[in-house]
Amino acid sequence: MKKYLFILLFSFIVVLPSQAQEIFVSSSLQTDSVLVSSTINTTTTIEIATSSDEIIYNVKTDREFIVEPSIRVGLFSSKDQINFKSEIDYEIYSGNEFIGMLPGGEMVKLKYKNGKYSLVGDSLDLESDVFWRLVPTEIDGVFDLPGCKRTVYGRKRFYCSYRGVLEYRYGPKSKMPYVINELPLEDYMKGITETDNNSAEGYIKAVLVAARSYAYKNISFSPPTVKRLFDVYASTQDQLYLGYNSEKEMPRVAMFAHETAGEMVTYKNNVVTTPYFTHTNGATKDWKNSAGKKDRPWLVSVKCVYDKYKKMYGHGVGMSTHDALMRATKDDWVYVQLLKYYYSGTEVEKIY
Repeated sequence: MKKYLFILLFSFIVVLPSQAQEIFVSSSLQTDSVLVSSTINTTTTIEIATSSDEIIYNVKTDREFIVEPSIRVGLFSSKDQINFKSEIDYEIYSGNEFIGMLPGGEMVKLKYKNGKYSLVGDSLDLESDVFWRLVPTEIDGVFDLPGCKRTVYGRKRFYCSYRGVLEYRYGPKSKMPYVINELPLEDYMKGITETDNNSAEGYIKAVLVAARSYAYKNISFSPPTVKRLFDVYASTQDQLYLGYNSEKEMPRVAMFAHETAGEMVTYKNNVVTTPYFTHTNGATKDWKNSAGKKDRPWLVSVKCVYDKYKKMYGHGVGMSTHDALMRATKDDWVYVQLLKYYYSGTEVEKIY
């Protein structure tokens, strides 16, 4: 009986996913020790589908997580009365003192006059020397401000629905009562409107992580004071926050906020300020040279190839959102890659 031995020799070349993968195959057919057919050599190129996020641009998750913080957002100030309504029950506090319950579906009017706060509805008629604080009885509570006319340029609707707590408090600086929204940081992130709903995923996520880092760095973690009633403005003075209506208008932004929950930009294990702006004239500015303040080594000048021939629009430090959008759209850059480019020497870490 003849014995046939079929031999396959494989040679593999393993390189990074961005390059081709070559496989060398050598085969021959032998009977006993006699060669029957000649050797066949073949080299083939294959592509291994591997996420660049996982290999190079990963999010670090090895630190001890903190508890998700809440953030206080200054929505607007107004001398006029404020209307408040929610479909769920809300607890009424005068300062830190519990006063009673506001039934779901009932609208109340909040007003400040001559040093007195009033709260009036169909079943309520209250007055206090200190501010009102309305707290939801359900974790996903949403409230409306009927009659509010908060809007932004280019949009034909009012943004008057928000998650969480409402605080109605006189501001010595503005000399008017301020409407303050206090809520978990991730609920705030879902209502951020710093990008549009249809852009590349990598770009939207990069802006959201930068916005979350910025917001976190502005949280005081101390009780509010007369000089500091809230952490951030709801306008572009800090970051544009339009609340619950924005979530419904931009579901991809809300979804990507959820997918990146707790992720922030860090430098040497510390969360850092991550400014961003519209576009450069070809390169971002160095923080130390532009601000003339203490050096921030993660904010150094980098080239913005897609901003070439444009004029500087914005402060110029950190991430150029136009250049980032083009890199994500045309070059398929992922969000961690974008953030590590514009914020030099940083990592993206999950903090909670």
